[in-house]
Amino acid sequence: MENKLKYLKDNWKFLLFILVTGIIGSYFTTLYTISDLDSKLLEEAINQVGSKELVIIITTIQTVIYYVIICGLLGVILSNKVGLWKKISFEKNKVLVTSVISIIIGLSLIFFDLLIFGNFNEIIKQSFEVKPTFDYIISSLFYGGVIEEVMMRLFLMSLFSLIIFKIFYKKESKVPINVFIISNIITAILFAAGHLPNTKVIFGSLDALLLIRCFLLNGGAGLLFGWLYRKYGIQYSMLCHFGAHFVSKIIWLLFI
Repeated sequence: MENKLKYLKDNWKFLLFILVTGIIGSYFTTLYTISDLDSKLLEEAINQVGSKELVIIITTIQTVIYYVIICGLLGVILSNKVGLWKKISFEKNKVLVTSVISIIIGLSLIFFDLLIFGNFNEIIKQSFEVKPTFDYIISSLFYGGVIEEVMMRLFLMSLFSLIIFKIFYKKESKVPINVFIISNIITAILFAAGHLPNTKVIFGSLDALLLIRCFLLNGGAGLLFGWLYRKYGIQYSMLCHFGAHFVSKIIWLLFI
């Protein structure tokens, strides 16, 4: 218990950062989600709590508690326990590598759709005809860049690493690198699968092409975010995820 409290005390600035940015991401994600919500479902939610504003506040608070505070606190403890935690700092060479990867991911998210998947599914291509809203952009930057990295990499990848280590490598003095690689693959698959419900909402169905698209683009990006987490630290996976969305949204806004 003393070590766990030490982890939290030593990293309070990081925890404060994810709390503040998590609130921003949760709030704008709620706004974006509600704007696309079926009117009957929204009316039912309003009837339950009293007003649209309360729906927004309650949903934001729930997201922050479950996905930022709980996953963040447990993630810091778990990542320290398995050896994935790196001191929060930014080094020039690592930032450069992260920036290049984020640009590649951001470009891929756009051009795979426009040049490949869009040629087989007209709805994919048509989805770029409507420019992203402000709520959607802020949501993708902060929910994706912070909350998803806290959930998927800091918490879940660390948790899988601990479980695999305890089951298969408990005689080892420290966690072998292949444990992190396996955990990263599992987490990336789950990360991609987590995008399937939203994909179905956007395109109305899930055919083989959309499944391939989701697992290739989101799963591939997830593997790179996990690699950065393992190599450099959670701050770099966050920076890369944030940067990838920033690049893709800038291209969408200005050049499509």
